[in-house]
Parts: sequence; structure tokens; C-alpha cells
Amino acid sequence: MAQPTPGRIPLRIKGLLIAFFLSAFAKIGQITIIGKQVYDMTGRELDLGLIGLAEFLPAMLVAPLAGALADRVDRRRMFGFALSGEATVSALLFWYASTGPTSVLPIFWLVFLFGICSGFTAPSGRALPIDMSPTALVPRVVALNHVAFQAGLIAGPVAFGFLFVIGEPIPYLVAALGLAAAVLILVVIPSAPVKRLETVGIRQAVVDAILGMRFIRRTPVLFGAISLDLFAVLFGGAVALLPAIAEDRLGVGAVGLGWLRAAVGIGA
Repeated sequence: MAQPTPGRIPLRIKGLLIAFFLSAFAKIGQITIIGKQVYDMTGRELDLGLIGLAEFLPAMLVAPLAGALADRVDRRRMFGFALSGEATVSALLFWYASTGPTSVLPIFWLVFLFGICSGFTAPSGRALPIDMSPTALVPRVVALNHVAFQAGLIAGPVAFGFLFVIGEPIPYLVAALGLAAAVLILVVIPSAPVKRLETVGIRQAVVDAILGMRFIRRTPVLFGAISLDLFAVLFGGAVALLPAIAEDRLGVGAVGLGWLRAAVGIGA
């Protein structure tokens, strides 16, 4: 295979960056609209925190196992399968929103499933830019990957806010299509020839995950830092309350909520 010209980003990396943008665009936009819809249905700020918990808790629980698996399997495929799961959940959210929902319980369960999938996208997706980049291009690719994520973080909530005004189910459909497009890109991109751990199997992955958690527990500085961060975002962080602020304090609706959420990515 011909080596890429020094200084130029290979086509496969460009495709990967587009996939990361689509993923961030869909995920951040969707969770913003979920908060809006749930708050419109219940009017309870507590439910906004529970959405954050339903999304974060499963991702946290599967993270050790997902990290161990990412060291042993094709990360591109693992990332693609996890994104496929997220796209499926988004499609189910679209279907449920189209039925004129009166209960938020199914939404919480679907967010929980989405969180499980997200727990597998994180370790595999974060390693992909480095895996697939020539050594000389790693700093540039990592920076561009961050730019792609920030662009999705800004564009997603803004676009989904406008889409919600057009029709409540539409944002979920767009999220499903965006995630599906990211999966298609990953299918086309070739896997990177990365050396993986020789031990395979789910049993060994579970053992490694347990050993990793024991190491964290026995390292006070590491355990304290991780615990502090976990509790800070356990219920979604401060941004979880944005739907209530946009509706009750500012009266700006879904469009204003989208801009408020995008302000985090802009630098507010």
C-alpha cells in the first residue's frame, strides 16, 4: 500500500472524522431534545437529572468491560456495532415520539439502552484516530478529531432545536440517520493493522476489567479523582437543567434551548 504524502490527511482519516462529527451531532442533539420532551411532559426538574443518570450509569458500568474488549477486537468494528445499537435506539425513540406518548418511562428505558451502547463506543472510538493515523500525523489527527467533536457539539443542539419545532419525532429520525451514516462510513474504511492483546475471549476481558477496577480502588489518588468526576456528572451535570431554564426562566422554547446547549461547545 502506498504511503500517504507527508502532511496530507489520508482519505480514510477524513472519513473517520466525518463519522465522529455525525456521531457527536446526533448524540448531543438527541439528548438535548430528550430533555426538552420529557420536561414538556412532566414539568419536573428531577426527571431531567434522572435522564442524565439513565444515560450515564450504564455507560459507567460497562466501561471496564468495553475497555478490555477494545484491546482485543477490531476497534473499528466494535465502534461500528455500538453505533448501530445507538442508531436502533434512536429509531425506537422516533417511533415512540410518533405515537403521541403520555408516559416518560419508555423514554428512560431507551435512554438506558443508549447508554449501554455509548459505553462501548467510547473506548473503541477514542483510540481509532491514533490507530489509523501514520505516526507523523497523530498530533494533527487528534486535534482535528477534537474539532469534529466540538463542531457536532455546537451544530447538533442548534439543528435539533429547529427540527423539534417542525415536528417532535423528527430529531430522533435525523439522529438515527446520522448514526447510520456514520456506521456506513466505518464499513467502507479499512481496519488498521494494530497489534492487539493475544489473549481473547469474554472471560479474559472480564478478568482484566476486574483487575483494572481493583487497581483503581487501591490507588487513592486515582480513585479519588475518578470518583469526584463521576459524582459531578452522575445526574447529567449543570446542562441537564437547561430545558427547565429555557422554558421557565427564559421562555425561549426548543430553539433557544438548542443555542443554550451549543454555548457549551462554543466556550460559554
